[in-house]
Amino acid sequence: MTDRTRALLGVALIIIGLFYNKISDFIVIPEPEPDVTIIEIDKPSQEIINVTKPVADLIMDKEDRLKLCIFNKIFAERVVGYLDIKAQQTNDLYVQAATNYFGTTLRGKYDGYASGLTGLFKGVMGTQAHTLSDEEKSELSETFTGFAWCLNN
Repeated sequence: MTDRTRALLGVALIIIGLFYNKISDFIVIPEPEPDVTIIEIDKPSQEIINVTKPVADLIMDKEDRLKLCIFNKIFAERVVGYLDIKAQQTNDLYVQAATNYFGTTLRGKYDGYASGLTGLFKGVMGTQAHTLSDEEKSELSETFTGFAWCLNN
């Protein structure tokens, strides 16, 4: 580096140091977007909220709530498209998908969560073995969409 380059660099740093407050007004530094996941779920009926909120309130960890919200929203969207699915198959499908997605990270973590989920399924499908009707699949979808909404809000 030559003496001239050093001198110019020194003068530039002095000028920046003296006039930084005025120079910084002209420099626009973009603020980063907040890292917030936005999930669009329409608010369900108050009846569905009353059924699903107690189960959703069992989940305390913010990250678990987000993951469960996404998982249940996808389940709710897909369940209406299953053809000739039986009640037990629906339950098995949910459990297997949850095991594949969460592994054992939620097992035993939240007291009452498993029985709460069972209650949501039983509330729609009952306890008898049968093939789900379109109405039951639609109600199951509404229930788990409501559950996802409660987890997200």
